[in-house]
Amino acid sequence: MSLQVVTAQSGRDATHFISSPARRPAEDLLLCRHRISDQQRTNLESLAYRYASVPESYDIAVSDGHVLQSPCGKGAMSVLVDGKFWHVSGSLLAPEPLKPDMIRMLRQISECSRKTIAVYNVSQTDALSFQRQGFVVNKFGEEAVLTPSRINWKGGQYEWVRRQTNYCRRAGLDVAEVTDRDEQCAMAQTLVSIMSEDLAGRTFDKPLRLLEGEFRPGDLQRRRLFVARSADGRVEAFLACSPIDGGRSWAFETYRKRNRATRGVTAFLFRTVIDQLKDEGAESISLCLIPGRNVANSEIKPGDRRIQRLMSLWYSRLDFVFNARGQDHFKSRFRPHYVSRYLCVAPCNSLTSLWSFLKTTGALNCNVRNLLKSLYRKSAGSMPPTH
Repeated sequence: MSLQVVTAQSGRDATHFISSPARRPAEDLLLCRHRISDQQRTNLESLAYRYASVPESYDIAVSDGHVLQSPCGKGAMSVLVDGKFWHVSGSLLAPEPLKPDMIRMLRQISECSRKTIAVYNVSQTDALSFQRQGFVVNKFGEEAVLTPSRINWKGGQYEWVRRQTNYCRRAGLDVAEVTDRDEQCAMAQTLVSIMSEDLAGRTFDKPLRLLEGEFRPGDLQRRRLFVARSADGRVEAFLACSPIDGGRSWAFETYRKRNRATRGVTAFLFRTVIDQLKDEGAESISLCLIPGRNVANSEIKPGDRRIQRLMSLWYSRLDFVFNARGQDHFKSRFRPHYVSRYLCVAPCNSLTSLWSFLKTTGALNCNVRNLLKSLYRKSAGSMPPTH
């Protein structure tokens, strides 16, 4: 199968292809990433690098699942399929003028093939376009964003970051970028081990799809890898940054540490990489989405009140399941500004679409033993911090 299987001359042609009596199944529009050629994969990576707009966008270059391409071949999106439910992560990878046609195409697929399509982490501008096409739009959370040129680490607001950094420096820690491909591959098993160790005690001991980026240390593409080493050379923590907007901005998408790492190592790692990206002239740095944050304060109305209540409950009460508030507290130490992100669904939300979301993310495969431990700690008032 070639990427050209879904290529036509215009969005109007795409609509005709989907809605004609002799139409092929909607699944035929999807391209399995396991089956694409090396050249197609290279083209997809270039598209992701150029048009990535949110932290998860670049995952399309390295993750599993399917690709849905625009009729003209100049845009694409990442799709995780669960029966009649299509989950689109990383928003739309396309130049701005093409996005309305892609949204119309998704709406046509939903109407003509009876698919429920959910698009995650959508910007406010794109969300309004989705709403105009009949999608139900709800605020999904807020993305913490830094402007490096405005950060000087001075004053009381950065005291905690300075304190953590100074402690790590006195302990002999050092942060370095690993740029050599062979060294990255040689370090892969160590990084996977650190990630497993960091997640081992959590309710979800595997990254949640649609909410967390996929990390493959042997296939980083244009992601950047930074490691924090102790004085004896042992890797204590790592940070993988994904490109946004053609590398003009970066997302701190995957960061993990050993359980017995030096206190403050993640903050030290963040500050060091922020300073390097600032020196390089990066326009912004994303600390990624905080699900459920301020979802009641949505700039787009009316939305689905059930989803709003569920997301608010998740953020405010379910920290023993997924500690969004703990993530928020840690990221707030770097004094970011917050950008609203949205969930867009067609034709509508339902209990079965919610169940599909939980299944697709991996939320149904929680570690029950860790869940009970977290619930006990919450009842005792001693929930551990996220970092």
